[in-house]
Amino acid sequence: MRHAFLVSVGLHLVTALLLILPLIHLGRRVALSPVYHVRVVELPAPPSLPPPAPVESPAPPPPDVTPPPQPLHKPKPRSLPPPRRETVKPAPAPKEAPPQPAPPVAPPQSATATTPGPSVVLPKIDAPEFDCSDYCLAFQRKVESQWTPPPLTGHEPMQAIVVFTINRDGSVSGLSVEATSGNFYFDQAAQRAVLLAAPLPPLPRSFLSPTLRVHVAFTWQPTP
Repeated sequence: MRHAFLVSVGLHLVTALLLILPLIHLGRRVALSPVYHVRVVELPAPPSLPPPAPVESPAPPPPDVTPPPQPLHKPKPRSLPPPRRETVKPAPAPKEAPPQPAPPVAPPQSATATTPGPSVVLPKIDAPEFDCSDYCLAFQRKVESQWTPPPLTGHEPMQAIVVFTINRDGSVSGLSVEATSGNFYFDQAAQRAVLLAAPLPPLPRSFLSPTLRVHVAFTWQPTP
């Protein structure tokens, strides 16, 4: 037991020495390191340099004022001939054309005259005491504007007479063919003209009867 105790104490001592020796050596190195005292001195400011002198650009050369050489002999100016004056002859006066005679004026044709083409004869009425000149002419023009005969190729004139009644308000009734032209299409065209023109102008107040019976002839003359 004693031997073991001594061995244990020896090992502890060796361990302690191993731990203490490095510390002692380090302390010596720290203590032996030299210490230097340093003093910071400011450097003097560098001397200021003068500003650089401005560089002057070279002055431009003076302009050449040497006069151009004069010719030895000056050319004489040539005199131009005076402009020619052209004589303008007056134009001859236009000759006046001889007056031409005016074309003959054809005399006006009456409403009942037979001219080439379609026409409406002045209507006849069944009231001899009534002056129908103005009123009949008014509705005749309206019926004539709607009158278009069928295509015809014959050389003989045609005429169809239709009869109808004009009421007080201008309406038309009782339309029929009173005298045929011998051409069915011609008679139908005459009746169609009356129907297209209706209503006609109302009866004038001077006409006291409520109706007026009218006979209208539709004619066609061949073109020569």
